[in-house]
Amino acid sequence: MTAPGRIWTVAEILSVTAGFLGKKGIPSPRLDAELLLGKVLDLPRVRLYISFERELSAGEVDLYRELVRRRSRREPAAYILGEKEFYSLPLKVTRATLIPRPETERLVDEALLFAKDALASPDGKGLSVCDVGTGCGAVAAALAANLPLAEVEASDVSPAALECARENLASLDLSRVLLALGDLLDAPFQARDFDLVCANLPYVPSSDIPGLPPDVRDYEPALALDGGEGGLELYLRLLPQAAARLRPRGALLCECQPDQFPALGREACRLGLMPRPPAEDLSGRDRIFSATKP
Repeated sequence: MTAPGRIWTVAEILSVTAGFLGKKGIPSPRLDAELLLGKVLDLPRVRLYISFERELSAGEVDLYRELVRRRSRREPAAYILGEKEFYSLPLKVTRATLIPRPETERLVDEALLFAKDALASPDGKGLSVCDVGTGCGAVAAALAANLPLAEVEASDVSPAALECARENLASLDLSRVLLALGDLLDAPFQARDFDLVCANLPYVPSSDIPGLPPDVRDYEPALALDGGEGGLELYLRLLPQAAARLRPRGALLCECQPDQFPALGREACRLGLMPRPPAEDLSGRDRIFSATKP
């Protein structure tokens, strides 16, 4: 990537690195080059732009070269950096957790809208909220931060993921969120029923896993990706649990693929839940399935 012994400025090394990563097929080469250099120099991205003439030491170049090498092998930038922003919250991520994505922010958007409009509780007062399959705690943290008076609980089957969530919640001063180790709504929650159940569970069909981008397929945990045959194995188990534990007027909200909405809608209706219009992601695709309990 870089010539040994050369003195590099910030501007020069960013330009060369972006070109190198682009040739390796990295989708956002300039962004990743800046994020990785910011990590090495302990600078936010905006500070890089006022430091273009700064010269890097040999040690900084060596460390940067190693991070870039890892990214060129398609290791996700979030794992290299050890963090990812979600809903304006800084979160630690590890190889035990799925990397939070912008699509999942729509899940939080819809939950907050439902709390405000349907449940008339914009601050969460009186609400009991659950995040199933919390991973690094992204959804639970965002909900707790924006519904400061709600009782929020979260679960995961992975002890390592739950420990990451615990660290994130503590660092965000959101330790009031209660964490439970267990399977879906069978986890030992303190609340008996909920106004909102949110879930970003694995929904990629098993047969589609080999075709995922290497950044995802080779690095993110299969436990957080593989939804079994058809991708709905866990959601079809969650729906009857939610139907039994939602309070009247409460809602279940799930992130899924557009072609999975019909099957989820049919099962929701069979269980006495009322499907709501789908919410789209930033690319205009149906992404958030939701259903309410009469």
